[in-house]
Amino acid sequence: MGNAMRTTCKLLSLYLFIILFFQGCATYPPPPVHYPPPPPEQTDTISANFSRQAATQVRQGRLDLAAATLERGLRIAPKDAMLWSQLAEVKLKQHQYQQARSLAEKSNSLAGSYPGIVEKNEQIIEEALLQAADR
Repeated sequence: MGNAMRTTCKLLSLYLFIILFFQGCATYPPPPVHYPPPPPEQTDTISANFSRQAATQVRQGRLDLAAATLERGLRIAPKDAMLWSQLAEVKLKQHQYQQARSLAEKSNSLAGSYPGIVEKNEQIIEEALLQAADR
């Protein structure tokens, strides 16, 4: 019985060694990486940069470029009421009255507690209606 017990212990030890050895060699996929959305202050800074750039382009009379700049900004910050309002104003200057009105209404839906933006949008909507009626 002594030899049989020793052989069993050796086989059991070898079996445990093999299990532990291969367990150490196992690879597991890395955990998925979750990127958080940019912090609000970073989004605000990005929006402000697009807003300033578009304002400069409007002053230079480059309305198509200003509209494209604001549209890029809105792809990054789609809930920025100010960018929507600026784009509405550019469309108004481009005589695209229906689109200007629609964009101003979108801005109003996002403006929340910013009465200055809502007031500006109401002016854009009113002007768009007047200009469209004159045509």
